[in-house]
Amino acid sequence: MAYVNFSNVKVSMTFCSPHSMNAWALIETQPWRKPQPISTDGVSNMFVMLNAAKISGRTVSGSYDDATGQLYTLYLN
Repeated sequence: MAYVNFSNVKVSMTFCSPHSMNAWALIETQPWRKPQPISTDGVSNMFVMLNAAKISGRTVSGSYDDATGQLYTLYLN
């Protein structure tokens, strides 16, 4: 398991469903990414940050798991 860093990318779209811990984001130059489903609060918090970035036009930085493609950390720039 290796984590790949990315920085200063825009969030193009977000998606979620009523199912537990099912949130997704389309981040510029990357495929759809899902927050790692470690905890419900963690997924919700990342989804809120991704939507805040999308609405405000700000960028995000963070890392994702190279094996699963799931978001591991996220920072709002």
